[in-house]
Amino acid sequence: MANDLLQEMAPLLAEDGIDLNDPSSFDLATLNAALARAVERTNMERFTPVGVTRSNTLRLLGSASDAISAGDLQSAQAVIRGIAPEPKENGEPSVAHVIGVSLGLLDSWHRDPDLTQLLARTRVPRWSSRSRAAGTDIVALARKGRAVEAIAALHGRYDGLTILEGSILAVAGTLQTWAAATDQSVHDLGVAILKDQK
Repeated sequence: MANDLLQEMAPLLAEDGIDLNDPSSFDLATLNAALARAVERTNMERFTPVGVTRSNTLRLLGSASDAISAGDLQSAQAVIRGIAPEPKENGEPSVAHVIGVSLGLLDSWHRDPDLTQLLARTRVPRWSSRSRAAGTDIVALARKGRAVEAIAALHGRYDGLTILEGSILAVAGTLQTWAAATDQSVHDLGVAILKDQK
């Protein structure tokens, strides 16, 4: 397994000057540092969808947030259950895509000077206690602009489904607070802001 990982990372390691076929060209500390950078880069690519996949991820977040805000937990759970760990077809969001986009949006919203005060009262909607706790942690990280960079730390504390649900709950709670403060529905606000944005 470790050998498979090294071979998968070989192109990224080569960019750092590490030739796995010539072990005399690097020491263990250099390899570990380069491997850490390669893993971080691979994770960022995994959590950062582009094009139609990003558009579909944003649409999914809007649907889930709308259902959660309407109290339609059955529909929200159906949306979440439909997210595959790995995409089965082109453009289909994966669990990593939904987590990555959610955390990125939350960082940008909660650190936006025009929204900081408005979103200060964000509360995570009711759900299972573990996922709600993850969502609360994610909102706290987003207030510092650190949700995306905390992906690895979140995985150290929670399983993937809990982080997925927590990130969706954090988005839904943020949209609920934003919508209430601006006298809009979560649906209308979601349609307006959950578009392709960097």
